[in-house]
Amino acid sequence: MKALTGLYHAAVWLAILFVISPMLLMMVVAFNPADYFSFPPQGFSLRWFAEIPGHTGYRNSVMNSLKLAATATALAVLISIPAALGLRRGDWKALELAVLSPLFFPLVIWSLGLLQLYGMAGINGTFLSLVLAHTVLVMPFIFRVVLQSLRETGTRYEEAAHSLGADKWTAFRKVTLPLIAPGVLVGAVFGFLISFTDVTLTMFISSSGNATFPVRVYSEQRSEGLNQIVLAWSAVITFVIFVISLAGEKLARWSRYF
Repeated sequence: MKALTGLYHAAVWLAILFVISPMLLMMVVAFNPADYFSFPPQGFSLRWFAEIPGHTGYRNSVMNSLKLAATATALAVLISIPAALGLRRGDWKALELAVLSPLFFPLVIWSLGLLQLYGMAGINGTFLSLVLAHTVLVMPFIFRVVLQSLRETGTRYEEAAHSLGADKWTAFRKVTLPLIAPGVLVGAVFGFLISFTDVTLTMFISSSGNATFPVRVYSEQRSEGLNQIVLAWSAVITFVIFVISLAGEKLARWSRYF
C-alpha cells in the first residue's frame, strides 16, 4: 500500500512538473541577454524587458488583444446574466445545452463556417467580426459560472425582497446581483483570459490590421523561430495571469466554480 501511495504521489508531482515546466523555462530564458533563444542562458539581464516599449508592432498586437478580450467579455457578461436568470429554474436542459454548445464544436470547423457567414455579411476581417466570434467563444464559460452562482444562492433572498415590496428589478439590483457578483467576476476574468490567449479562432478570421498578440507570435514562430522580445512579453503576461489567479483564489475562491 505504501508503495502504491508513493507511486501515486510521484505521478502527481510529475504531472504538475510537466504542466509548469514550459512556463518556468520561458521565464528563465526571458532574462537571457543573448540575441537568440539558448538554454542554458548565457547570463542574467533585463535587456529584452527594457526593449519592450520600443517594439510598436508587439505593443499594438497586445493592445488589440486587450481591447478584443475586454469588449467580448463585457458583451458575454451582459448576455450570460439574463440567460442564467431565465434558465436557473425548471427543466431547461435543452436550452442550457444550446447555450453551452460552442464548447463542443471543433473551433476549426466553426471558424470555417464563420468565414462564409462573415463573407456574406460583408464584415470579414473587421474588428466587429472578431468581437462577435469571441463573445460566442467565451459566453459558455461565463454563463456556466453565473448559473452555478445563482443555483448556489437560491431564490429565498429574492422572495424575501418581493415580500417586502421590492419589484423584480430592485430585487435583482440590490439583492441578487451583489450575491452573485463574485461568480460574475470569476466568469468574466476566465472569459477574458480565454479570449486573450485564443489562437485558432482568431487566426482564421482576423486580418493583418487587427492581429492579436497570440496570432502574431504563432505566425512569427512558424516563419522566423523564437524571438527574445516575444519571450519577454510572454514572461510579463504569464506573471500577470499568475497574479490574477492567486488574487482570484484568495478573494473569490474561484476554483470552486470549476
